[in-house]
Amino acid sequence: MNGKILVFGADGLVGSRFTDLYHKETPTITPKFEELDITNKKAVELYFETYKDEFHSVINFAAYTDVDAAEKEKGNEKGVVYLVNAVGAQNLAEATKAFDKYLIHISTDFIFSGTEGYPGPYPEDAKLTDNPEDVTWYGWTKLVGEKRVRQVNKNASIVRISYPYRAQFAGKLDYARKILSLYDEGKLYPMFSDQKITPTFIDEAAKVFYLLLEEKKSGIYHVASCDLTTPFSFAGYILEKARGAKGALKEGSMKEFLKVPGRPPRPRLGGLANEKTAKELGMTLMTWREAVDQFVSQLKEGPV
Repeated sequence: MNGKILVFGADGLVGSRFTDLYHKETPTITPKFEELDITNKKAVELYFETYKDEFHSVINFAAYTDVDAAEKEKGNEKGVVYLVNAVGAQNLAEATKAFDKYLIHISTDFIFSGTEGYPGPYPEDAKLTDNPEDVTWYGWTKLVGEKRVRQVNKNASIVRISYPYRAQFAGKLDYARKILSLYDEGKLYPMFSDQKITPTFIDEAAKVFYLLLEEKKSGIYHVASCDLTTPFSFAGYILEKARGAKGALKEGSMKEFLKVPGRPPRPRLGGLANEKTAKELGMTLMTWREAVDQFVSQLKEGPV
């Protein structure tokens, strides 16, 4: 692949893995927040005007992803969550459109409600809600960002991921490594057996980002395990494979958990279906067990 990629959020959980794996094939420009605030429309325009000849494509990994903290800003369109996830996405869509750059924007399964009335797993063209009360504030701001990207830049790609995890990352714990960390500390709480999820192994997602950059495809893509699991099954398998622990996990109910007043309405019957993505990209996405096997293998090997 000739030329450089402009990457926002390159120091985060997902973005840093992509740059680590593909830095030779795709040299990157990775401005930090202090260098360029994507919520500042004029600053984004000036940056693109100044450096437009130095890159051909853009990936936006930048996002506010703390679901519970985001809920404290619910309804606030001037808060940091909305500004980063919605306004920032729009600013990048407008700039890539104006300067004829290809854009990949990363989104989430949290844009779907995951309720009994509208359960997943959701295909790439699933109907989207117009009601912010159907989802968390995090999910709503990501959905608004998605919609604005698609409205502004028809040549952009939206890649939705779900509960991302990887074997090593010093910045923060992810869905899988948090399970192991809590288990090691003797603090692992009961895991839901009535929630449906399709976790994303970040190495597999990075492969999809690279394929999209090569072919500059537009559309909506889902990168997650090709089959459903539950947090209880997922955690149990990880503990067995990584710690040799069987039957060490207590079973919990998300349905009961959500009955407690004040808890954000996280998707309970969610997940991303990805048959269309796999067919269009000519690849087979892993089952969640296959992905966990790779994850555990990398854990044992150490940093890669």
